[in-house]
Amino acid sequence: MPEYSYWIIAGLALIIAEFAVSGLVVIFFGIAAILVGSLKFVGLLDDTTWELTLFALISVLLLVFVRRVLSDKLMGKEQRQGGNEDSAGLIGQRATVAEPFTDGSGIVNYRGARWQAQSPHPLKPGQMVRIVKHDGLWLTVEPWNSTSVS
Repeated sequence: MPEYSYWIIAGLALIIAEFAVSGLVVIFFGIAAILVGSLKFVGLLDDTTWELTLFALISVLLLVFVRRVLSDKLMGKEQRQGGNEDSAGLIGQRATVAEPFTDGSGIVNYRGARWQAQSPHPLKPGQMVRIVKHDGLWLTVEPWNSTSVS
């Protein structure tokens, strides 16, 4: 098998591996390997040192310059909002107490899901509560009343 075919086969394998890894990194190594294999096929490369050097150079250039552009277009730009914004949209929503609160913590139901919650107020099952804080898997709630409706 000719030497250039190893580069092209490795390049194709790396491009296919990108689907498994999914980080938009491995594909650039695959593209670089295919380019080096193509240059070797045409006869522009004959020395293994130059092949490896060109492979490394093309890979780094693609990673540095092309990855940024492609990742913005393919994956979108996620911008973190400042302040105490609730990304899940839970703050201000109404939930129902599922289990009595003991020592300031208990369980609430919100949209069919059970959440661990904390509250300085004593709460009983069936009582409506307002979500005032969302921190990971924990909600902070307070009793729902006419003054808590916004």
